[in-house]
Amino acid sequence: MSKEQFSDHDLARFKQAQRLAYDAVTHVEKELYEGITEKEAAAKIERWLRDHGVTNFFHYGFAWFGERAAFRGFMRLADNAIFTNLIPHFGKQFQPSNRKLRKGDSVILDVAPAIGDIAVDMGYACSLGESEALHDARMALEPHRELILSMVKAGKTQRDIYAAVDRLIAEQGYEAAHSFYPNAVLGHKVGRYPMPMLQLPRVLGFGPQALVYLGNHVAHKALHPKANAMPIWNMHSNVPCEPGLWAVEPHIGKGDVGAKWEELLVVTEDTAYWLDDDLAHHRYWKEHRSAHPAHTATGELQAARGAAPRLGRSLG
Repeated sequence: MSKEQFSDHDLARFKQAQRLAYDAVTHVEKELYEGITEKEAAAKIERWLRDHGVTNFFHYGFAWFGERAAFRGFMRLADNAIFTNLIPHFGKQFQPSNRKLRKGDSVILDVAPAIGDIAVDMGYACSLGESEALHDARMALEPHRELILSMVKAGKTQRDIYAAVDRLIAEQGYEAAHSFYPNAVLGHKVGRYPMPMLQLPRVLGFGPQALVYLGNHVAHKALHPKANAMPIWNMHSNVPCEPGLWAVEPHIGKGDVGAKWEELLVVTEDTAYWLDDDLAHHRYWKEHRSAHPAHTATGELQAARGAAPRLGRSLG
């Protein structure tokens, strides 16, 4: 189950599910208050989605406040170790905590609902009250979207794209917080949610079916070593993006401020494109773009713009 193809009808369902997930976190954003805990915010996300018909999750709600949104003090997992320290890595530091929200804190809300056999994954940054530092970080993330898409369409390897994103982050004066995720992923595959009729207990914040989905890709790679089948995108992924849906999540931090976006990238045999161009962070960028011209033309982005997309051939 390496390369995955989706019909226009399938993609419309993924788009609808992604928008529902964004509706959930932007609704919870308006309900944040001083003293609410990460656990309570995450529960609000899940409750809103269940009230709107969601019964399963690729992963359940995550909420990170302040320094935790920048992954300050988090443990970095050993490079490319899929299951090494899995339980402490997920069980202790990524799970929503009792950390209380303070005015001015940066906030990251992240959830991956499954609607029937359609699974999506998204992440969103906001703050309680005004935060100039978080505002700057949110705006700094805008050019990463164009950089990533340009390089995917040009057939660059995931490793090269990962390195370019990290260089852009450093050029902007931030640190790459996504390096703390398991396998230091910049993204991962999502797709058909297996066994959607089963209601199973969560495992370390994930639906068991999500682990089956990712595990099947890992098994495919083990059985077919030459296949481009790994479901994770990190600095070791020396292959172009194969056809399917990729949840891409650049995450940056500076001091006690952390910000990210996460949305779905569609990759086909011929081209690539973002599934939706009208999500909450896109509207934020559009509203504030004129005040941040410095974030629109960097060395990495200019280089990507100069690479002509090579369409009409396999990216996989």
